[in-house]
Amino acid sequence: MNRPFDIALAQMTPADGDIGANLAKMETIIHECKRKFPNVRLLLFPELCTTGYVLSEMLKEAAQTWDGSTFQHMSQLAQTFQLYIAYGYVEKDHTGNLYNSLMLIDPNGQCIGNYRKIHLTPFEKAWFSKGAEPVLVDTELGRIGLMICWDLAFPELARYLAVHGAELLLVPCAWESPFHAPFQKFAMARAIDNTVYVAACNQIGSSSSFHFFGLSSIYGPDGRKIAAANMNGREELVHAMIDQNQRQALKKHFYTMMDERRIDLYRQWIWRECQENEHQNTHRPHHADHGPNSGVPGGSEA
Repeated sequence: MNRPFDIALAQMTPADGDIGANLAKMETIIHECKRKFPNVRLLLFPELCTTGYVLSEMLKEAAQTWDGSTFQHMSQLAQTFQLYIAYGYVEKDHTGNLYNSLMLIDPNGQCIGNYRKIHLTPFEKAWFSKGAEPVLVDTELGRIGLMICWDLAFPELARYLAVHGAELLLVPCAWESPFHAPFQKFAMARAIDNTVYVAACNQIGSSSSFHFFGLSSIYGPDGRKIAAANMNGREELVHAMIDQNQRQALKKHFYTMMDERRIDLYRQWIWRECQENEHQNTHRPHHADHGPNSGVPGGSEA
């Protein structure tokens, strides 16, 4: 059984496009965190905290490989403060594709997890490539699953991570106004759905395009909010203890959903859906004539 440990969320306002200023602020936050909460083992920053959440050509200039200068800086801080550090950044792969990514570094300064956001919002799709691989990381704190922001809206990813042993889901966010309620309800639902801890760290303040409301929170495996940012619209640290013993106790009484899943039926449903989709694709007609009212020049009725 893993021992309880302390986690903190760094709700912050990044400077748009200024990686140097953001890294300096993150370093200051780490100092403050260890001063206020010396027992913290894991510190989570928001989505795209190194660049700010700006969907523009700036992303191409700010993008780095996973092991670039931002990683080198954060790696050194993780070693100095003996922390697990997770932060969101713009990743560039060897082909030049950009990803909305989450880096997790251990206290030895090693990259132990790099997750590329799977579920992109409609306005992100023009700038980022979609991730395709779920990421689970075994640590001395327990098994950790990685997600980013809009991923919370899709039960499938959280369930996959939980089925494969995740005990804690780290979810950096840039969740904008006025969608306070979905943010909180999705995070709570993913916790209670899977009897796992969920740490959702949101940006606060405004970028050039969005206003972020904060409300960073940590949810227990029963869906209860065990720590949350104040509603004052300010940068702050949110702190809580993660105790997997409580999680195991819950799973013995009422919170037994994971043991009562009907995988035999789910497989049939998925197989049937795949067969139906394949049949539809195979027998879909291909018309050369666009037909009336198709929106194609010459296709309207005379």
